[in-house]
Amino acid sequence: MIIFLSSLYMMYGFLFIYSYFNNIGFLKYLYQKMNINKVLAVELFFIVIASYIVFTSQPLNWIIFLIMMFHIFGVVWLVAFPDNFYEIYDQSMNVDPGSTESMTGWILIAFGVLVYLSKLII
Repeated sequence: MIIFLSSLYMMYGFLFIYSYFNNIGFLKYLYQKMNINKVLAVELFFIVIASYIVFTSQPLNWIIFLIMMFHIFGVVWLVAFPDNFYEIYDQSMNVDPGSTESMTGWILIAFGVLVYLSKLII
């Protein structure tokens, strides 16, 4: 299951990198206010898989636990304070939309690598 989660992060990250290099703007599409349910669905999908790994592995996989907490924090923030969330997102997109999309992709790829390496650390 760890390899599955790692692969999902890698594919999701490469999707953002591909979108950046081909000037598609997947991040801009995904984070429109009308697509809030899609963002929440993706986040909840990652939370479910990560929580399954965390709650079924012994000893506690603290790396996946921390990544799962990032997702939970993002969902709570998006649901509780959507205006604040989108205001900060708009500010980051005004600086340089390409670098925000590229950075999102690289962060997701790093999450994939960390998840994969968490097998070796524990």
